[in-house]
Amino acid sequence: ITATEPTATPVELAGIGARLAAVIYDGLLIVAVNAIVAVILVVIATPSDASSQNQTQVLSANFRHLVLFPAMIVMTWLFYGYFWRKTGQTLGMQTWRLKVIKPSGRFLSWGDSAGRCAAALILPICCGLLATFLGHGAGVFTLSLIFGFIANYLWAWVNGRGLAWHDQLSATVVIRVAVDPRQKRGIFGWFSQNDD
Repeated sequence: ITATEPTATPVELAGIGARLAAVIYDGLLIVAVNAIVAVILVVIATPSDASSQNQTQVLSANFRHLVLFPAMIVMTWLFYGYFWRKTGQTLGMQTWRLKVIKPSGRFLSWGDSAGRCAAALILPICCGLLATFLGHGAGVFTLSLIFGFIANYLWAWVNGRGLAWHDQLSATVVIRVAVDPRQKRGIFGWFSQNDD
């Protein structure tokens, strides 16, 4: 598949290495955002008598499963959805000059973003469920999730078209953004300036 930007200029599909690097960068940002959200929710859920006595209290499993976990999923989707709708690039994707678009060159909608996020979870969830079914410990479960996540990207080598598993399922492509020749790049890309 050859993706096109709105200017109908042929572009290059992004490689797996750059995509994984961008995901790790974005993952650090998402962990920070979710940590802030978790702190806010925990403070709200902590009973006032425990907080007034500076006591910690273990929150119930129901709170963790029915409030914290869904809140983190929603925040992750909002993070990706906001950037993919606005510019097609998260902060990590900007660093590695990547952009996610529809094959027509349009940016993703909120629905497209939700579908892409859901498609990226299919293989990790299947691997995690398999590890749980086989009865292995938490370490094997975590490794199986990581394997499923990486398998999304390894699919790009298997299908021969350079599309990851979730690219195909969500009908999206990740492209390399050409370097703007008018932009001067400083040391390691820092302190870059545009020529006017």
